[in-house]
Amino acid sequence: MMKNFGYKWLLSLFVLTSLVGCITSPNPKKIPLAHTDHTIHFIYREWHTSILLDVEAYARHSKLLPRSALLQAQLQQKKYMRIGWGDGNYFTGKNKTFGAATKALIASDYSAIQVLGYVQDPFASIPAETRVPLKITDKSMRRLVRYLDQSFLRNQQKELIELPAYAENTGAFFQAKGHYSLLSNCNTWSSRALQFAGLPIRSRLHLTAQSVFEQARDISHYQQQKLAMLIPEE
Repeated sequence: MMKNFGYKWLLSLFVLTSLVGCITSPNPKKIPLAHTDHTIHFIYREWHTSILLDVEAYARHSKLLPRSALLQAQLQQKKYMRIGWGDGNYFTGKNKTFGAATKALIASDYSAIQVLGYVQDPFASIPAETRVPLKITDKSMRRLVRYLDQSFLRNQQKELIELPAYAENTGAFFQAKGHYSLLSNCNTWSSRALQFAGLPIRSRLHLTAQSVFEQARDISHYQQQKLAMLIPEE
């Protein structure tokens, strides 16, 4: 009976995302072009999305990093960091069953944030069709970092709450703020991150990785085309 219930929820998810899957292109007038000194990358894989950014830029603006030995240990001598948000049981690998995936949509116990550091750029290991570069200003980088910092849950001692990682080479997991659900998933979290980064992403009811990624891709293409026009020919 629980299995049938799970199938009904996934069917509901399919119908809902199909109804809202018509994506309006981002407003070109709101796409940043001037003073875009930073580049972040938006990445999607199957149902999940994440943000890749320079550790140096994050460290420059983060108020959390200097206060967290756990986070410092994860990012020490790293050049890039990849960060994402999801259900605590499924995302960490504690339980990757169909039942756990269904439960995450309707009755998640807690959420988790993943931090994965890279000594060198990871682009060779990330398929080109699943990532896009996005140019943002320094002000927007500060706002993005503040959003990321505020996504971590802290205990009464103001320390991060580390969670076990149940698979190799997945970085570190920490308990996160926010309740994971059908309408508040990793893709809505990532789209809000892009909004804080000053990018005209629509997050409302854009529940799938593809729906958010296609918006990010349109922004990336527009930026590349416009910025290429500003580069004088040799």
